[in-house]
Amino acid sequence: MTPAPSQRRTDIDWIRIGAFGVLILYHVGLVYAPWDWHVRSTHTIEALGLAALVTNPWRLTLLFMVSGVALRFMVRKTPPAQGFRQRLQRLVPPLLFGVLFLVPPQSWIEAMEKGSFHGGLTDWWLAEFSPEGLKDGVPLNHVWFVLYITVYSLAALALATSSRLFGWLETVLSRLLAGGRLLVVPMIYLALLRLLVFPWAGLTNHITDDPYNHAMSLGVFLTGFLLALRDDVWTRFERMRWTALAVAAASLPALIVLSQPIDQPPSTPANLVFAVYQWATICTVLGFGSRYLRGADGPALRYLTDAVFPCYLAHQTLLVIAAHLLKPLGLPVGAEAGLLILITLGGSLVVYEIVRRIDILRPLWGLRPRSKVT
Repeated sequence: MTPAPSQRRTDIDWIRIGAFGVLILYHVGLVYAPWDWHVRSTHTIEALGLAALVTNPWRLTLLFMVSGVALRFMVRKTPPAQGFRQRLQRLVPPLLFGVLFLVPPQSWIEAMEKGSFHGGLTDWWLAEFSPEGLKDGVPLNHVWFVLYITVYSLAALALATSSRLFGWLETVLSRLLAGGRLLVVPMIYLALLRLLVFPWAGLTNHITDDPYNHAMSLGVFLTGFLLALRDDVWTRFERMRWTALAVAAASLPALIVLSQPIDQPPSTPANLVFAVYQWATICTVLGFGSRYLRGADGPALRYLTDAVFPCYLAHQTLLVIAAHLLKPLGLPVGAEAGLLILITLGGSLVVYEIVRRIDILRPLWGLRPRSKVT
């Protein structure tokens, strides 16, 4: 039986904020990583290739899962039709705004840095959105996540329109993940995807051609959506937290060793350990979060909960512009990286402080109109 809905889950809010924060810092690191990105510093930090293994397996998967949980709490007292409308109103404006105005400066700078374009930003924008340019698709860059969340949210809400089917799936999934199976079964699922789908499909972030990502990310999104209100499941996460932490701590060194060299496709053992570390870390975060952060409410949480999505939308554009402008200065790597972090995080908060005060801009940045903010 599904327990009665709890009060707002502050632990999920904190985890979502933390996951976005890790993601933003990860993007700063990509400026220095030993592989291609939108813009590169003159400095390369080889160790970042290994450091990325610490967060790569779980940061986005965790974010998709808590996004599913958050959606269930948002719509738990809302009719499906109203839920569809609310999600479209909240996500489509920032998606379109991001594609049209936040991503083009990034793509323009990348094209100039790589020598494939030499005109101005307006020329790039007109070429990108011309009939000829649209034949090659539109760059989404970091806004791909907003598109995926939009589609996944609509899929989850469509599933919820059948209360009988939804209730049956919720019960079956809860039983499937009973006891220690909460740790083991998702690992098996993720390992099968990593072993059987990832080698030929890869990770594209193109929504029409991304089977591995959908099987993984939509899978955990729907899992979070289905189980969000099951207090018995969250109790299991809490009980499993130390075991999950031990598994994650043991599997990370193994993953690093098995992933050598990092510029080669991962081996079968590496893919297997990847899945083990991935789910063990997610279980650890959810378990400790549920145990210690459920009552951690306050002004800081409410501020950051509102700010995190606009900051995500703004951060990569600010980062790419800052990296491009700082590169000719020839700063030491420490000073340059410190400035990039300051500009990216500080600038994103400045953007939030501006747009949250201007009613016409709020929907474009994923904020509800002030008259509807409680």
